[in-house]
Amino acid sequence: MKKTKTLKSYPIFLCLSFVILVSFSIAPVQAQVNRDHRTKKVTTRDHRTKSPQKNPVAVDDSKNNFLVNNPPRSTREDIAKWNKIVYKMQGIEGFDPVRNNIGTRPAEKKIKDLPGTGYKNNWLPLSTRKQVCCGKLENFKTYDGTGDEMDWNLFILPNDDFSFLITETLPYKEETLLMSSSGWHKNKRGQYLLEGEVTPDQSLYQNVFFPFKKKKGKKSQDPVIGLEGKEICLYGPWVREWLHHHRPEIHPSEMIWWKEAKGYYMMLIQDDSNRFDSKGDFDLDGIGDNKWKPWAAPPLTAQFKIAFEIKPTIANLPYKMDIREVYKRFVVTKEDGAALADADNGTSHALVVNNKKLLVVNEQQENDKDLGVKFVEITKRADGTIQGYVQITTKVGGPDLGGDEGYHILYVASGIPNKISERANKID
Repeated sequence: MKKTKTLKSYPIFLCLSFVILVSFSIAPVQAQVNRDHRTKKVTTRDHRTKSPQKNPVAVDDSKNNFLVNNPPRSTREDIAKWNKIVYKMQGIEGFDPVRNNIGTRPAEKKIKDLPGTGYKNNWLPLSTRKQVCCGKLENFKTYDGTGDEMDWNLFILPNDDFSFLITETLPYKEETLLMSSSGWHKNKRGQYLLEGEVTPDQSLYQNVFFPFKKKKGKKSQDPVIGLEGKEICLYGPWVREWLHHHRPEIHPSEMIWWKEAKGYYMMLIQDDSNRFDSKGDFDLDGIGDNKWKPWAAPPLTAQFKIAFEIKPTIANLPYKMDIREVYKRFVVTKEDGAALADADNGTSHALVVNNKKLLVVNEQQENDKDLGVKFVEITKRADGTIQGYVQITTKVGGPDLGGDEGYHILYVASGIPNKISERANKID
């Protein structure tokens, strides 16, 4: 049976403080995909143009700006966290504020030649909480597996802050006759890699970041992508896969982000392999927690917190950030009042600290109700610098597990000068 899915994007209109209307297109305006799951035939038409946080001492009494008077002093912990996010996590902390806790229930897989039912606890959580992994993208491949599996495979060499994701998995490494011949991943230097894996909805197969295989003669090959060799970050369940010798994975990698010279890309992707979205996909024997939900069950929530630092005494303030939409499908943020909430009213949000306007964030996506934008964890360092985060929240996924898988891919253009030194900020 064929499924037809359509993405639509319309001109984006910005409402500034004066009545000025500007329209422009920033994303694929239409993509239509038909896929026959029996033949795996895909045709695409794509027209492209261009953890709980601390609350700042703040009052929104103007209804137009987010006002912070006498922000608290940055603690050692505040500065250490900010340094890690900026220097080790591409300037963003990704987090699921609703279902970060996944528990210990393993996901099952039907294994060929396995006695009994044929099902095996295959993806075993290494943590009860979802995990971030940041590091060098050594390689990218796609894999057309059984059923609905059509994976992005991202092979990551974790940086030193996330190397534990491999070292703490090594004690489980083993090989038996029933396992696959394909085991742990290594780069050309013999270093172990972590695999990030997610199956996007088929309407995202042909995209500008992680495109699927292209045919070359009678063969097909994965394209070389611009992100290979660069640092990126993933977020999702940290698991070891039994079939592949207990190798470490972030699977599914529901959030992906990275920094560019003048901005940030952020992805929230609901896995479409139909292996992690139903309770029947997991071993729940003897466990009666009715509140537990499968890892990829809709809706999925993402909070992206972009770190910033601003000296209030410099000229040319306020700085500006513009949030632009690249791809979207089944975005349901409007159904959650907490996720939808902004720092102030409208689509332009200004941070004012001690009567000085420091930063303006403009929402330029099609629908204002697709995002919640806030300023969070605003503190003041000993030298007067204001540090904090622009928090962007989105939710995706409809109720139909067989066709309502969603995604939201954003680009944030930042006007804050990129003057990050090689030395992290001093912790007093």
